Amino acid sequence: MFLAPAFLLGLLAIGVPLWLHRVARANPTQHPFASLMLLEASETQRTAKRTLRYWLLLATRILLLIALVLAFAGPLLTARMVPQPNANAQLHAILLDSSLSMQHGTRWQQALEAAERVLADTPSSDRVMLLAGSGRQIAVINESTPAGNAGALRASLRNLKPGIERLDYGYAMSTANSWLGSPRPKVVLHLISDFQRSAAPLRFADLQLPAQTQLAMHDVSDPTAGNIYIANASLQPADTHSLQAMVGNSVTQPQQRDVILLVDDKEVSRKTVTLPAAAAQPDLVAGEGGNASGADLPLQSTPQPVSSSGISFTRVIFSDVNLGSGAHRIEVRLQPGDQLPQDDRFFAVIEQADPAALLISRDTEADDSAYFAAAIGSLSAPRLTVEQRVANSMDPTGLGKYSLIVIADPSALSNSVARRIHSYVAAGGSVLATLGEEPDKDSLLLGDLNSGEMRNRTGKVGEVTSTHPVLREAADWNRVRFFRQRSIELGADDKTLIALDDGTPLLIERTLGAGRMLILTVPVDRRWNDLAIHPLFVHFIGAAAGYLTRTEAGAASALVGSTVTTGLTGGGGGQIFDPQGRRVLGLAQSTTDRLIPDQAGFYEIRGSEGARWLAVNVDARESDLTTLPPDFVARWQALRVQEPTPAVAAAAIPEATPKSFGPWLLWLAAILLLAEVLLANRHLAIRREVPQ
Repeated sequence: MFLAPAFLLGLLAIGVPLWLHRVARANPTQHPFASLMLLEASETQRTAKRTLRYWLLLATRILLLIALVLAFAGPLLTARMVPQPNANAQLHAILLDSSLSMQHGTRWQQALEAAERVLADTPSSDRVMLLAGSGRQIAVINESTPAGNAGALRASLRNLKPGIERLDYGYAMSTANSWLGSPRPKVVLHLISDFQRSAAPLRFADLQLPAQTQLAMHDVSDPTAGNIYIANASLQPADTHSLQAMVGNSVTQPQQRDVILLVDDKEVSRKTVTLPAAAAQPDLVAGEGGNASGADLPLQSTPQPVSSSGISFTRVIFSDVNLGSGAHRIEVRLQPGDQLPQDDRFFAVIEQADPAALLISRDTEADDSAYFAAAIGSLSAPRLTVEQRVANSMDPTGLGKYSLIVIADPSALSNSVARRIHSYVAAGGSVLATLGEEPDKDSLLLGDLNSGEMRNRTGKVGEVTSTHPVLREAADWNRVRFFRQRSIELGADDKTLIALDDGTPLLIERTLGAGRMLILTVPVDRRWNDLAIHPLFVHFIGAAAGYLTRTEAGAASALVGSTVTTGLTGGGGGQIFDPQGRRVLGLAQSTTDRLIPDQAGFYEIRGSEGARWLAVNVDARESDLTTLPPDFVARWQALRVQEPTPAVAAAAIPEATPKSFGPWLLWLAAILLLAEVLLANRHLAIRREVPQ
């Protein structure tokens, strides 16, 4: 097909160079010579060489004419000449489960082989893409590419390795629209996985795929496989000198293992235990995700051994564990290991310290300071040692040793002290504060919490969040009278726990980095209220101190792939080191207070308030190798959504338009013209006879 086919008549001009080369043959010049008797006959090499170059020049001239004629004729590249996408072509998306459980036995090798079989069975007219799912991320390894040109995809497949995070099928399916791309043809999603029951989502509807997407399951699990792992480890609630470890077992035969306790990298105890066979596997109700981690078992009242979700748990007690003051790294190991060694170790951080509270006020002799000191000193649970400081003359260093800081009036703090206390809270500390008499605006510690002018108004408590641990005695707050009030503008993330009868916030909870604050918006002063004379005051201080100083397992532990608040800020700075001792976040990156650990072990976080440890473990749900029941899988595959109209599906295949490649022929003609000039000047120059 041509834009101007009449120009093809110009091909007749090819006869011109043929005729010119025919009549312009050069004849050898004759010279008189006496005799040829004494000359030896030889082959004329020069004649053969000139003949070869003659034909080369002729071919160049003919090609030049053809290129010029075709360029002006304008040939078009049409759909008949170029293969077009097949209207029935499909996109085969290969999603490999790269979670921790895929490292068990030969599962990963089977997954790679299954992916190779999918590639081999895919028609060359279809397209393929490669993805890997682990944690809260579906990584696109290779974008959509023709199946006949999948060499790069196969190379990427061979280089893939499984991770140590957990895959949630609900998250993977519900986010399919984003990683499949749009527009797209019909999709066949090949999910290659061991289909753990613990990977099922809480909501069955999350498993529904986008429109025009078919699910093909490739199961690489072993129904007979079992696993032994450490579910958790912690101090016993009633005895802080005894540590208990929960060992989970899904093997169908009794097993014997050595359970080893290490404190700060030193082995302190070893016990040999016999693990009972796994219990029978209960049925999974469609839509209820399995969770057999053992992390939520009531350890203090559970007999030994116990069973949960088809896994037998054995509690191992280590007595006489004497931990000195400070933070200790606890590691529990299983020996010998099994085919999934990553969950044969459990890490924990246990803080052993004599709790102390720092009381900061304008004047240590003031009434509010005396009220707080007396209330804190009378506590028996927790028992706190009270140290008092004057706000305008205190040394802000060494705040990390205090379990609780009580501030009678934050407006009395200098900027340097307020900045240090802010960093202390962000790193995991706790503060109980009461606002002073003067309005406190633009405070470095309180941030966007602003207070207005004082006004005389008698009121009472109107609403109490009685479900909060600090406010279990909600009725007693109604007896407190308030004589003065002020308007309060809450921060974006502040939570009101107590409000007055006109709605003014009285007690506020704020989360700051890894720590938290409780803020009473009125002073503890007889001119403002009679809170201090009620028995409720001591009870409130005790409940607040217990709530703020409580050592929670989650504060110093995390799961691989989860988001951890480090408490490092731009003002304080700091460094983070992974379990291998490599720097994760340096000084230049310390403006972020978020960390996503990718290894199991102990992370060290160094900030302005000192160093602290973070224990990171793999998700125990990955240790449960039990597969999804057949009825659950059948319901999953039966999920369908309303298909779009054919016009929507056809939009994924753009209509091909003819393209002219005449300009490329003009470039070719220019190159041939240059070659013709060079050949003609060199080999067909006119040679003149020079007379003797």
